[in-house]
Amino acid sequence: MSNSIKHTPTPKKGIAGRIFYFFPFQLVLLHIKRNQLLLLFWLILYLFMTGVIGKSYGIPYLFLAPEYLGEVNFLSFAILGFSIGGFIMAFNIYSYIIYASEFQFLATLSRPFIKFCYNNHIIPFIFVITLFFKAYAFQVDEELMSNTMALWNLFSLGIGILLFLIVSTLYFVRFDKNVHEISGKDASYFEKLLASGKEATLIKKIKWYQRIGRKQKWRVDTYMGNLIKIKMARRSDHYDKELLKKVFKQNHINASFFEIVLIASFIILGLFRDIDWVIIPAGASIFLIFTIFLLLFSALYSWFKGWTLTIVIIGLIFFNYASKNYDMFNFTNYAYGIDYQKKASYSYDSLRKLSANKTNYNESFTHTLQILENWKKKNMVHTNKKPKMVIFNISGGGLRAGLWTMSVITKLDSITNGKLLKQTQLITGASGGMIGASYLRELYLQSLTDKSINLSDSKYLDNICKDLLNPMAFSIATTDFFIRSQKVYNGPYTYSKDRGYFFEQKLIENLGVLKNKKLFEYYLPEKEAQIPMIIFSPSITNDGRRMLISPQPVSYLTYCDTTFGTSTYSSLENIEYSQLFKDNNAKNLDFTTAIRMNATFPYVLPMVSLPTSPPIEIMDAGLRDNYGLKTSLEFIRAFKDWITENTSGIIIIEIRDKQKYFEVENLESGSIMQRLSTPFATVYGNILKTHDYNNDQLLKNALDWFPGKIDVVSFYLNQNENEEISMSFHLTDFDKKKIIAAFNSKDSQNSLGKLLELFER
Repeated sequence: MSNSIKHTPTPKKGIAGRIFYFFPFQLVLLHIKRNQLLLLFWLILYLFMTGVIGKSYGIPYLFLAPEYLGEVNFLSFAILGFSIGGFIMAFNIYSYIIYASEFQFLATLSRPFIKFCYNNHIIPFIFVITLFFKAYAFQVDEELMSNTMALWNLFSLGIGILLFLIVSTLYFVRFDKNVHEISGKDASYFEKLLASGKEATLIKKIKWYQRIGRKQKWRVDTYMGNLIKIKMARRSDHYDKELLKKVFKQNHINASFFEIVLIASFIILGLFRDIDWVIIPAGASIFLIFTIFLLLFSALYSWFKGWTLTIVIIGLIFFNYASKNYDMFNFTNYAYGIDYQKKASYSYDSLRKLSANKTNYNESFTHTLQILENWKKKNMVHTNKKPKMVIFNISGGGLRAGLWTMSVITKLDSITNGKLLKQTQLITGASGGMIGASYLRELYLQSLTDKSINLSDSKYLDNICKDLLNPMAFSIATTDFFIRSQKVYNGPYTYSKDRGYFFEQKLIENLGVLKNKKLFEYYLPEKEAQIPMIIFSPSITNDGRRMLISPQPVSYLTYCDTTFGTSTYSSLENIEYSQLFKDNNAKNLDFTTAIRMNATFPYVLPMVSLPTSPPIEIMDAGLRDNYGLKTSLEFIRAFKDWITENTSGIIIIEIRDKQKYFEVENLESGSIMQRLSTPFATVYGNILKTHDYNNDQLLKNALDWFPGKIDVVSFYLNQNENEEISMSFHLTDFDKKKIIAAFNSKDSQNSLGKLLELFER
């Protein structure tokens, strides 16, 4: 007879019981019953990936076609896969720390943590398989890749996932110990105890009264011994319970050290954000953020158990305090180039005095009249015919608006033989559209002295399409939420680096222009009417006012005559940036910062804090006026007499990233949840529609007070609701082709015909 003793399995109740009490299934049930927060992480990622939420902002693209160093390729998918592997391992570590003691048979197995990971695979497996199918279809349909290339990228994704899992497994193979290794007794010792009916006494026995009220353990009949083999679960009731606890405790500690090293590695990696190859795909950064949260919480739980939530709350209170009192933890975002040592007063009385300053009004009005005279002189060199004045109103909408704006203006200028930009006096608008307009204007300025620049060159359209999300997402994942020790030096001023800074640097890199460009550097070109004026109008989050930013004095747009009736109590809607911050070196502002302030989409970009008392913060111009029409009409009102006398009329060219008409939703057909959320959802969802209603009314009223002729020509990107291009800082190849081709649509060609007709009048 062999000396080896066979392990006695737990009693079974047929095949059905073995299937139901299969360890992977029991873990899923346990997650559903007790750990909804962990499941919420997976659910959010799943909804992101499938486009159920975030589709209009391009979030699914980040998972289905990750971009690295400007390319969607084998390497970008490998990095995404590596980050997914990290999240899967964080999920396993967190689950093991929380639940392992519920399944005491694990302590009797070799490599208990690794065995646990084998069995905790159902949720990650469903996610990864869905991702593979979705990513394949997306690459072929949206990124226009071949089937072979799409499959090759998916192979890379799988390699990336496996690589992280293998690396982490190697760590746990060394430190992952079971009850036999810790006790120094082999399996035969415990089997003899089982046969004799005794309990192991290597550690002090648990008293009978300590057993009262103990938590019922989850039953497991079968488990995955490895990836291809199913085994029967051992009995563990003959093992000393304190010994089993010691097994799980040492594995918890080993896991927590692994977590701490990973978190520290992520933060250290973030310190090298200036290096291009360090910036991982945005989708990978999202997984990185989720991974860090899981690792932090599970590491804390390993050490503090029931005190974990208390420690987290204390930590949040500490970071909130530190962010206000210590620069290292200061999450304030700055406008680069201006002085923050002095604080401008932002009280109502101070603003009222600023807006009522007649001297500022007169000087700015006279100054702009000279700009208009220069514009007139330029446009009447070879003719005595009064020119049409062109004003552009540009909508926001991420890179789709930027590309659409550039595509439309360059084509219109080419078709009109350069007449369009020459006769353009003013450009206003919001967000992504103004990024495209600012880029095009800079190219136009350079083309006046560099004849090699052809505005119609497709490379400039390619530049505006390049990804802007990666550096921002990576910055959020690594250091923005934890510590901001890195500084950026701008002349005599020092600021902290964050995703706002990296957004500007990436914008400069993508466009190939605007590096070190200051707001004041456009003063002379605009004054001499070489280029159109641009007026940015970001919103002030504190009170909803608009901050008007221009290198030129524009007090005529903010002037409020306090001698006229109730205007003494005017709401003072418009604030002139250069006057409010005249003591802060205002016009030394980086031009890319002005662009960013005008395009600060909530949470994606940080709100800029300006040096006022009390402090104010700036966000996207689209919050108040997504098309810039308010600014345009105020400009026309201020100079209506000159415009009427010296032009043959005004052409307002509206470039929209969406059509103006829309179908009414049938709210009655919605679910109960939809009806409950409607009052809140419609407030946000109808903001742009409200802008359209207000703008139509403003234009209608303008016909009463403006004696000249105003014509409006709209070029809009017609989008089907089910095939809407995302409002994101990332575009697919299919999106790019679709946007550029939209100029050839019937509606765009009708608008072109109308515009050409107006130029001939």
